[in-house]
Formats: sequence, C-alpha cells, structure tokens
Amino acid sequence: PGVIARLSAVDGIAGRSTYRGTELLTDDGLLRVVALDLDPRGEASFRFIEGESDEAFRRFRTSGAVLVSEPYAYRNGVRLGDRIELRTDRGLTPLEVAGVFKDYGSERGVVMMARSTWSGLYDDDRITSLGFFLEPGTDSDAVEAAMRAAAGEGQSVVVRSNRALRSASLEVFDRTFAITAVLRALAFAVAFIGVLSALMALQLERGRELGVLRANGLTPRQVWTLVTTQTGILGLIAGLLAVPTGLALAVIMIEVVNRRSFGWTLDMQVGPGLLLQAVGLAVAGALLAGLYPAWRMSRTSPALALREE
Repeated sequence: PGVIARLSAVDGIAGRSTYRGTELLTDDGLLRVVALDLDPRGEASFRFIEGESDEAFRRFRTSGAVLVSEPYAYRNGVRLGDRIELRTDRGLTPLEVAGVFKDYGSERGVVMMARSTWSGLYDDDRITSLGFFLEPGTDSDAVEAAMRAAAGEGQSVVVRSNRALRSASLEVFDRTFAITAVLRALAFAVAFIGVLSALMALQLERGRELGVLRANGLTPRQVWTLVTTQTGILGLIAGLLAVPTGLALAVIMIEVVNRRSFGWTLDMQVGPGLLLQAVGLAVAGALLAGLYPAWRMSRTSPALALREE
C-alpha cells in the first residue's frame, strides 16, 4: 500500500486505475478474473459488442454486475443480461452480465468486476498492477523515472508507458504476420509461373495462326502488342475474380476460423486502395510473365509456322 501511495503522488499524475488479476478454478478449467477500480478515462478503451457503454459501466460500478470478454461469451454461450456463477469466498455467487466487450488478450476469455464487488466476494486486498493517466503536456519519460525512484528498494516495479507498450505490441504483430508477406510472394511466384507456362503452351498451339497473321502483313511489333494485350486482359480478369473470392475468404476467416480457434472476431475493413492494388498486382504479374512468350511469338517465322502441322 505504501508503494501505491508513493507512485500515485508523483507529479504529473492526473488519475489512476487499479487492476487485480487472478485465475479461478471452474468446472471448465481456469478462468481469468479481473477486479478493476477504473478511472473514468479508462472506460474509453472498452469496445462493447453487447450493451451500451454508459449503462454497462453504471451497473458495473453500482450493481455488482460484471463485464465479460467476447471469447468468454462465445465459449460459454453468455449474452447480455445473463447470469454467471463464480466460486467466491462467500460461496457460489450469481453475477449478472452488464456487457460483452472485445478483447484479444486471452482465447479463454476474462470476467471483469468492480473492485468494490471483488472486495465483497473475496478476502483479498492485493493489487496486481496500476494504470496512471498523466496531465496534458507531461513528459512520460520523466514520470517513469520519478516512479522508479519513488518505488524505492522495498518492492520491484516495472514502469512502461502506453507508447512503449503499443510499440512493443506492434513489433510482435509484425513478426507474427511476417509469414503473410512470404505467402503473398509465393502466391505471386506461382501465378507468374502459371501464366508463363500457359503462354508458352499457347505459342505452340497458335503457331499456325500467328504464321497466317504474319503472312497477311502483321509486323512483329503488332504481334507483340496483340499478345501483351491479351495477357493484360487475362491478368485483369483474374484480378477482378480474385476480389470477391478474397473478400469471401476474409469473411470466413473472421467469422468462422478465428471465432472457433480463438473466440474473438476482427473488424473487417476494406479500402478501395487495397482492392485496386490487388487488381493492379494481378495485371502487372500477368504482363511480366507474358514478356518472354510475347517476344518469342513476335519472332515467329511465317514460312516455318505455315509449314508446321
């Protein structure tokens, strides 16, 4: 308690939230339960998929209701207004669900209750961590240093700014999804080889046709332009067909695969720039793959092509 008081007294602090996290044994395994003494500014970080924010937090603070994460709600079939039972120091206690919020921290899910509710149910006054809000214009690095000094030697504390946490989180996500860039490159390479092989086969199949065109006066440059145009149209059609297919796969990934694997869903955002990039990439890949076959076809000898059966 003394450390908490000293940290809270550091200059530049505008408010704080306390966090007590623990795991309770249930019939379905371990359940993450969190007790919050939440500063009103911290309420903005919650995104509810069931329940209205103001009403949910009012019941959370005053009525002993709890907030549950999306994975918990999905895996346990819980909805707004339902009651869940937790084993407490006062026995099996039913608690009403005031809201369901998005959360990506645990695939098992989490149940959050007010600190006052926790204190009435459990003989536990410990605190796991603190969240501090700074006055506008305050140097967060200076506050971090002051907090480490205020903690003293009696207790080891780790102080991190929200900016540092965000940067570390994005770095982890970038490493996690690095495989996506590799898969994209592999898909492009496979498509490139496929178009190249198809056009090389087409050269053999259309040899006589190209010979007739050359004999009727088509120049090598015109043959090259014809083949390149056809290749570009092929890439354009492939890109246009890929857009709805990709969107359908994204919906399946978000609504089915992610939900069944982790219990949560993501917000799907489709920007026109991304769709144009996908179509442009398909056209560019087809044109690149068609350069060599187009060059080969443009050099077709009319006499030799007409003699071949």
